[in-house]
Amino acid sequence: MLNEIKINDFTFKVWTGAFNKQALLQQLKKEDVGAIVVFGFDSFGIVDLSEEMAGVSKCLKPLSELSALTKSTIFAGIKTQILNVKHISVAVCGRGKVLDIVDRSCNILDDEYGASDKLKIFSSSFGMIGLLVDSDCLVEKTWQKVAPNCSVMLCVNRGSSSVIAEEVRLFSAAYNIPYIYMDDQGVEWNNLNS
Repeated sequence: MLNEIKINDFTFKVWTGAFNKQALLQQLKKEDVGAIVVFGFDSFGIVDLSEEMAGVSKCLKPLSELSALTKSTIFAGIKTQILNVKHISVAVCGRGKVLDIVDRSCNILDDEYGASDKLKIFSSSFGMIGLLVDSDCLVEKTWQKVAPNCSVMLCVNRGSSSVIAEEVRLFSAAYNIPYIYMDDQGVEWNNLNS
């Protein structure tokens, strides 16, 4: 199902369910050109990044193709692996290619997935989008670094957690920034300016 979310000048299209390129193309209208499309973690299995870079696997190719066909920026939750190290990540696609893979920066849950040391902010024609992946949504220092520099926070969580959802609400209010929070249960948002 495709949900439309308007936050200030941003138009987000959030797809809940398994990735289906044809179904998405049917639902995305011509007036949706330039939208920001978001997928949760239930769309893909583990993506082996070394195979992706070598061209052996083409798991992310449908995402990049969809970004070209719809002229949209796409954020998709994925689990990645490279050299036997697993990460919780978000693939960012635009202009027909994979622009970035953003890994979770904090592993406060102490699971088998690694953590990077980078947080990301993405520029769009409507403003800056701060991206928090999985348990990064729980950590105030991530909000302190990203929120002041953004127009909206995009929080993509694997699984579902009422605790993480509540923390996103609290940090959004504390930093006075609109948010979109997506997990396996669905999507919620708060447009502070409406």
